[in-house]
Amino acid sequence: MRITQLVTLGLVPLLACGSGTAPPRGGRPVASPGAAKGELEAPSGEDVSKQVEEMNSATFARPSREFRRGHVSKRIAPAAVKTASGWQVKFGSGAAVTTPAVYEGMVYTSGGFNSKEFYAFEMATGKPTWAIDLDDDGPSTAACAERVCVFNTESCTIFAVDSRTGEQLWSWWLGDPLTSAPTIGAGLVFTSYPAASADDDKPRPPSATHALAAFDLKTGAIKWQMWLDSDVMSAPVVAGEFLYISTFAGTVMKLEPATGKVRYAIRSRATSAPVITWEGGRESMYYTRRGVAAEEVNGAEEMIIRADDNHPKTKYKTKKKPAKYIDFSEQAVSGHAAKSKAEDSGNGFGSGAPVAANAESALFNVGVGSVSSMQTFQGSRILHLGKTNVNTMGDEVVATSADTGDELWSFKLDGDTRVDGGHLGTAPLAAGGRVLIGTLKGEILELDPVKGGVSKRHTVGAPVRSQPVVDGGWIFVGTDDGRLVAIDTRDRTLTGWPMWGGNAGRTGAVAVK
Repeated sequence: MRITQLVTLGLVPLLACGSGTAPPRGGRPVASPGAAKGELEAPSGEDVSKQVEEMNSATFARPSREFRRGHVSKRIAPAAVKTASGWQVKFGSGAAVTTPAVYEGMVYTSGGFNSKEFYAFEMATGKPTWAIDLDDDGPSTAACAERVCVFNTESCTIFAVDSRTGEQLWSWWLGDPLTSAPTIGAGLVFTSYPAASADDDKPRPPSATHALAAFDLKTGAIKWQMWLDSDVMSAPVVAGEFLYISTFAGTVMKLEPATGKVRYAIRSRATSAPVITWEGGRESMYYTRRGVAAEEVNGAEEMIIRADDNHPKTKYKTKKKPAKYIDFSEQAVSGHAAKSKAEDSGNGFGSGAPVAANAESALFNVGVGSVSSMQTFQGSRILHLGKTNVNTMGDEVVATSADTGDELWSFKLDGDTRVDGGHLGTAPLAAGGRVLIGTLKGEILELDPVKGGVSKRHTVGAPVRSQPVVDGGWIFVGTDDGRLVAIDTRDRTLTGWPMWGGNAGRTGAVAVK
């Protein structure tokens, strides 16, 4: 349950998730909407590694390591209904369902943002395998590995459950709200959360609102924590030997997974989670970012960045694209903003996102400011497909050369980013030699990665904002109106993308022979 109180400076939501501590007030994000030093010459932004290291030094208090446990209980799952193309489940909440996950023949899904439910169904039949009630609202997309599935709830808690039975293995109430999803790599779980308290009497870092933490996958034992300027965008990324994040404040970071040691941190106005590749021993990082603030005279702009080497040097930036889809002044009047506010209200955020969310960072950087819209935000995240990068940039799917950034093709999507709100299609995925996206028009499109034409359309029947997943010829997608839809394409070569980002590490890259 959440309550709001009136304070002298205005309406500031005070949250009570269970008996949790109220979030801290104040604290502006590290990355402000203004142009930062170094942005005029380098699209990779300003090196803030030393500032991040100082934030996490002995000068300041550490995030608290005291977490209480969450709880799960069994429930009865809704029955799947057969359709002409497969099956579907309609959940009672009617709220947005995030990207499902497929693992060992089962599909795992939230019951919707306004639910406290999580489910496992047989992927080929829709028969319920198990169903659980949670302490808190708004389950995120899951990551599954080593027969463990891990997911966050918007309202406070990370859960790790046995993938076969749904039995709780461990859980921790971290902070309210959680707007990102967890990631698994090297036997660890990585997630971020609003850090409401510290473990000693030293001052908190003035720019820190969130923490990133690593937990043991099997036991939940905490391995390390570090302060962040805002929540992680979408999910952390485990690629190769390292951990990468983009924050809603626009900072991109590379870390050592075992220790949390910072390899670099760049204040870059990033607008998507990074994608990392290696060729000939050289590391390349691809992500999208906003243009230099001082030059955005006609509203937001977005571009693709490639930065190479261990401490990245910008190789190219693509041509700037007008980006009303991440401009808060445009998005505030959209249907997506209205729906997200309504979903927030259903979870107790009647006065808007709480101070603890640091929603201001997300609002100014990517145009979303509700807890619901922050959780579902996947942005213009890049799919790296051999020598080609493909991403959805608002109203079109764009393919660019991974080597040069030159545009190869583009495909326009139906809709209006100002009226509908946000991106008109999901972050793309790769399967069976094709590129797939979900659309707000209620379809899954199969695109030719070479020419960009539509080779096949699959009807979903409701708007799709979260990336679909594909495994064994089946497409699984969560809809904006509270359904899990399963489509049997009967093409068993269409496989290999079972979780958001492609796998439990969220890597977003596919090797092409």
